[in-house]
Amino acid sequence: MALPHWTSQQVLPPGRHAGDLADVYERLVFDAPHQNDREILFSALNSYLGVARRIIPSGRAWIGGELITRTAHPPRSLDVVLIPDEWGALKRLDDAGRSALYGLLTLRGVIVGQPAMYLDQVQPVGGMLDGFLCRPGDEDVWAEVWAEGGRGYPEMIW
Repeated sequence: MALPHWTSQQVLPPGRHAGDLADVYERLVFDAPHQNDREILFSALNSYLGVARRIIPSGRAWIGGELITRTAHPPRSLDVVLIPDEWGALKRLDDAGRSALYGLLTLRGVIVGQPAMYLDQVQPVGGMLDGFLCRPGDEDVWAEVWAEGGRGYPEMIW
């Protein structure tokens, strides 16, 4: 199912719009200015979701950020919130799986050792993407944030 066309405000119509990677590419890359910048972000999204699907057996991803607007300036980043179908599957991850999951998430206020340093933010995919994990019961909160300003957003299901 194709994503809807851009509104006169250069956003997707309000609401959550089901689509797959081909739909996202068609609307957010092919049908928008700054295709080269969008291609890079789309590649980051594609890789990110590939890793997410290996860790989270089934779920959804909502796409947000600058990529989902059609503006005169090139998009620099995108946001993804991951919504697992079964939270218990994440709780059963082994150490390697848990580490891989944490590598998908944006972390703020991070202190690392050897040498000790403080980082304001650590982001997946070289900082092009902010990744978030929706906890059970927080879906409405995320939906409100993603729909801010009356814009719509793509939802991808696996």
